[in-house]
Amino acid sequence: MTAPGPRSRKWLLISAVFLGVILLAGGLLFWRTRKMDGLIHGLIVRALSEQFKSRVELGTVHVTGFPSLGVTGEDLSIHFDDREDLPPLIHINKLSFGLGLFAVLRLPRHIATVQLDGMTITIPPRGERRTPESDASGKKHKLLPSIILDEVICKNAVLITLPKNEDPKKPKKTPLEWDIHDLKLTAAGVDKPFRFNGTLTNAKPKGEVDTSGDFGPWNLDDPGGTPVSGSYKFTDADLGPFPGIAGILSSTGKYTGELDELQVEGETDTPDFSLDEIGKAVPLHTDFSATVDGMNGNTVLHPVRATLIRSTIIAEGSVIREPENKGHTIIVNFGAPDARIQDLLSLAVKSDKPFLTGTLKIKGKLVVPASREKALQKLILDGEFGLDDAKWTSEEVRDKLQGLSRRAEGKPQDEGAGSAVTDLRGKFHVEKAVVNFSSLTFSIPGAAVDLAGTYKLVEGDLDFNGHLRLEAKLSQTVTGAKSFFLKAVDPFFKKEGAGAVVPISITGTREHPTIGVTIFHKTIEKKLGQPNSSSR
Repeated sequence: MTAPGPRSRKWLLISAVFLGVILLAGGLLFWRTRKMDGLIHGLIVRALSEQFKSRVELGTVHVTGFPSLGVTGEDLSIHFDDREDLPPLIHINKLSFGLGLFAVLRLPRHIATVQLDGMTITIPPRGERRTPESDASGKKHKLLPSIILDEVICKNAVLITLPKNEDPKKPKKTPLEWDIHDLKLTAAGVDKPFRFNGTLTNAKPKGEVDTSGDFGPWNLDDPGGTPVSGSYKFTDADLGPFPGIAGILSSTGKYTGELDELQVEGETDTPDFSLDEIGKAVPLHTDFSATVDGMNGNTVLHPVRATLIRSTIIAEGSVIREPENKGHTIIVNFGAPDARIQDLLSLAVKSDKPFLTGTLKIKGKLVVPASREKALQKLILDGEFGLDDAKWTSEEVRDKLQGLSRRAEGKPQDEGAGSAVTDLRGKFHVEKAVVNFSSLTFSIPGAAVDLAGTYKLVEGDLDFNGHLRLEAKLSQTVTGAKSFFLKAVDPFFKKEGAGAVVPISITGTREHPTIGVTIFHKTIEKKLGQPNSSSR
């Protein structure tokens, strides 16, 4: 075996030196990056502590690359003041960003892009204040310049607002949570407003909300007072999970104010709104203005303009969130000065042809307590209405009313009687899907009716009793021998200026009502839809 020549020994020496340089550079780089881990960790904690004026905790930090650095960190917590009784104001599972070495030494004001995964923002209860940070002289101080994040991309973010429990004896209120995905912040900083856009999932009714706007600057003393403004688009929200109603809702609008008092304006469209089991699907559109407390979800409804088919209803009230996540209590005062009775009846009758038409005036108060019952079972409704020009669409009903009108006017043979219902008035109370009418009155030519009773919204059962006042005497309502014999009893039924007043009842169902008139304890009934009458 021959020994290496001078040329070979030269290349071996060069290779050894080159390898040594690489190992030395690698070791130096490893030493520097390990040193940089601690340096960057300290800079992050110091900068965020100064900007948020609070305690900051950071788990691990790892720096890669040199001189351009890639930084990753885990388990970052920014607390609200030094409060141990509250969760962190901001907690981030994982963060990463790029940073130049010389930028670090210059304490940079800008970081180009920050990636966040698993960020939770927890807004403390409204009214919670922090202790002002000060130095020994009592003057506020600032150690580092503000850091601006040119772009923040966040996956899997959650915004939580903690409600204030004013009475410790009452059940604790459940925090509000919004799951946010695909959140992007632009020019984000603590002491200036920043732009945001993102998508969040609304829990109930479930649907996707796209929103964008401006947030900040942070109110570090009271985070609930942080300014926010923007617009939103809410699509494909299924109302089915709400017991008793159905439809697919969409909404657009804008908002401005502070987190604990947002002014919201917008509109909703539900082309297939319905009350389960009793009515048909109809289009519902609303234009609304409201004040929303983002800390607890409570909402004050300023005049809301709802259009049901072609009828307009004006409402105002409140939606108050109950403790222990039991739902919301809704209280609304409403009025419809010029609605159509057929539009409102469409919610209660599945038939395509309304049985009554006319112009309706209605006002009332609606209360929907927080419960898991269906809407019709839990709502409580008090109101009164008036209908001046009601017309029955059923030819059979019109014939019966015309017959009654002829007899009431004392003209049983006259074919020119009317069937239009006028002065239809009522006061009602709705509870457990039953309408209780304390007063229901209406008139037709020659007669007036006053009733009281109940109507079951789901089953359609009718149970009304009252009086029929006739212009004519009882003997004048018929002809021939019946008229002769009834003349003897005319004085018994003539009351308060009326020709006759007799007891009347309406029973049966909305599809097949039965009208009964009682004379001397004998009830003469007429079932609409049946050719013959019966007595009892």
